[in-house]
Amino acid sequence: MEKFINKERLTKRFLKYAGIDTGSNPEIAEEKIPSTEKQSHFADILSDELKELGLKNIYKDEHAFVYATLPKNSSKNLPIIGLFAHMDTNSDVPTGPVYPQIHDYKQGDIKLKNDVFISEDDLRPFKGHKVITSDGTTLLGADDKAGIAEILEAICVLKENSDIEYPEIQIVFTPDEETGMGIGTFDINKICVDFAYTVDGSAPSHIDTETFNAYNPEITIDGKVVHCGYAYNKMTNALLVANDFISKLPKNETPETTKDKEGYYFVSDISGNANSVKIKMLVRDFDKNKILKRIEFLKSIISDLEKQYPDAKISFLPNKRYSNMKEKLKEFSEVVEFAKEGIKLSGLEPKEMSVRGGTDGSQLTLRGLLTPNLGAGGVNFHSTSEFVTVETMQKCTENILNIIKVWTEKSETIMPKIENIRKN
Repeated sequence: MEKFINKERLTKRFLKYAGIDTGSNPEIAEEKIPSTEKQSHFADILSDELKELGLKNIYKDEHAFVYATLPKNSSKNLPIIGLFAHMDTNSDVPTGPVYPQIHDYKQGDIKLKNDVFISEDDLRPFKGHKVITSDGTTLLGADDKAGIAEILEAICVLKENSDIEYPEIQIVFTPDEETGMGIGTFDINKICVDFAYTVDGSAPSHIDTETFNAYNPEITIDGKVVHCGYAYNKMTNALLVANDFISKLPKNETPETTKDKEGYYFVSDISGNANSVKIKMLVRDFDKNKILKRIEFLKSIISDLEKQYPDAKISFLPNKRYSNMKEKLKEFSEVVEFAKEGIKLSGLEPKEMSVRGGTDGSQLTLRGLLTPNLGAGGVNFHSTSEFVTVETMQKCTENILNIIKVWTEKSETIMPKIENIRKN
């Protein structure tokens, strides 16, 4: 499949997408999807490109989800495959305007503006690659514009090579993946696929089959404020109560002190004053029982603080976001196994990963649409040192094509199982 991929077209498409600011807004996402008009604008651009490619059933819905269908070119009974990628970029760092840079990488660090550098340790596996970065003032947006570009290059390859047999493919480009809120507005009945893949991961050899269980708790502390000169035994400073709350969190269970399959507590935002404070958190764990214990632990801290500060009013919203998709994927293991076979056809050794985050596929899987996550090639997501290489994007595109090839070739043996799943 590699010989069919047009690297120049793939690169040009990605550079175009990366240059479009599509940052999402987590606060607005609580009330409105898409959370920014920038995403809706990008959805319009993608819709026009899908029309130019000659796809069918193209439309953008009220939440800026973009849909399109590539009809099958075979008379065989084949599965219907979904391919997903998200349009928004993370707002933890500046999201635009993005000025992509291409580096013919040989060795050493890559130095960008604002004293941002990408270390040789990160770059060593990509010696000889064309490395794409931002200019250092923003993120790059490979998460997930690389995934979008790779899906569309795969579609171009299929349409240009009629001798490649393929099934019906339904494409969905999604808003507000980074806020975790977009896919909650997705009407799963708007598509009719047997399974799907998100193209939103890291290394081309990786397939993400396990994600965190995720809660985003909000704690509101209302204190009692009086004139400081007369506050003795009367004032309850909400800021001090908040400080006590944070001090009781385990110091060795934060994002910067955990790795692999270890969970964490993360205080992401504190706002307010002596009268009222709001604390926003991320709580993550791979184990279902452990995540519930973490939530109960936070409740116990609040209970203790309420006794210590009887005049304070403390409210707690756990805000569940998504769950680990691993067990659900076992219900139709071929979704993972055939993806591994496709990755092997690309000359790589596939590796199942437990991703320390979530994807749209997490929620889709738990709603019944089994959707593991394929690599899109990016490195250092959500930072100004984010990068992707042309060669890894090419390999990720090759993976998509080879996975489609595996499903097509194995259709005769797998379709009875799929037909049975469809009935149920």
